[in-house]
Parts: sequence; structure tokens; C-alpha cells
Amino acid sequence: MPFKVQTFSERVEQKTDDTVKLKLAQACEAFTKLSTSKQKAHGIQELMDILDRELSEATRWEIMEACGRQCIGASVLEKARRFKNVSTDIDDLLDRLNQAHIGGGHLRREGNVIHASYDRCYCGSVSQSRGAFSDTYCHCSCGWYQQLFESLLDEPVKVELLGSILQGAERCEFLIRYQA
Repeated sequence: MPFKVQTFSERVEQKTDDTVKLKLAQACEAFTKLSTSKQKAHGIQELMDILDRELSEATRWEIMEACGRQCIGASVLEKARRFKNVSTDIDDLLDRLNQAHIGGGHLRREGNVIHASYDRCYCGSVSQSRGAFSDTYCHCSCGWYQQLFESLLDEPVKVELLGSILQGAERCEFLIRYQA
């Protein structure tokens, strides 16, 4: 799913002061004029650079996680819910999600922790980028996983980014913690 500058702008509007809003609004405006994938990836990195310079880690992550919650498609959530309805337990659900390649295809559980990983970057907006990206951007995937598993488990989950391909790791890796 491509980067949604409108969703990003809305989250920034809610979470930043006027000075940061102005800087990011100008960068978002410039982003809307970009046409090639390479230009857009560079534009996204510029947005992340502003976030990294101007905002606390917690606020940056909150903005990007909110974007990720919006990024997951309704059809993906509906398909995942159908799997939940026929699953015998959480391990069966994870197997079904893996078979459908929802969540990267590498979900496994240890106690109340789901380990998730991607073999490649699934973000079409930056996956072809050759430069390293701020880990701020990858918190979008944390929000994606939050939305998926909170919808399936009917409880809050905590998602931790362990590493990402955009930062030079071999895989994108996450821990998803829930209560059970």
C-alpha cells in the first residue's frame, strides 16, 4: 500500500505544535508534486527527517503507528476475521494467516508473544529505496500489526520493532505482545 500523505498530514495535525505543523505541511505539499518512486521515497525520508529532528520518539512512533492502522485494508481484516471464526485456537489462526500470507507469512507464537517477520519490505512507497531510512517510518508496520491483532484478539496489543530491511537488517522483525 502506498504512503498516504493525507493520512500522515491528519496525524501530524493532531500531534504537533504549529511550528512543526508548518514544516511538515510544506514537506507534504512538496511530496504531492513528486512523480517517480525514487522521488517519493526521498520525499518520505525528508518527512521522517523532520519528525526525527522535531519530535520525541514516542510522538514520532505514535504518528506512524496511527498511519499503519489506516494502511491495513478492510478486505485483509475481513479475511483475517473469517480465519478467526473457523480457527480452533490462536496457533491455528496463525497457521491460517501464514498460509494466506497475511502478516508476512512468518507468524509464530511463544506464550503471549507473537513473533512476526517479513522477508522483504512490503511498503510500495519505499521498498525500492537504496538508502537507509529512519526507523520512525517502520513504525507504520507496528500500527498495521496492532490493527490486525487487536481486531482478531479483541484486546490491546503492544508491538515492538526489532529491526527492518530499510535499516539494513535481513528481515523486518516484530514482537506482538497480548494478554491471552
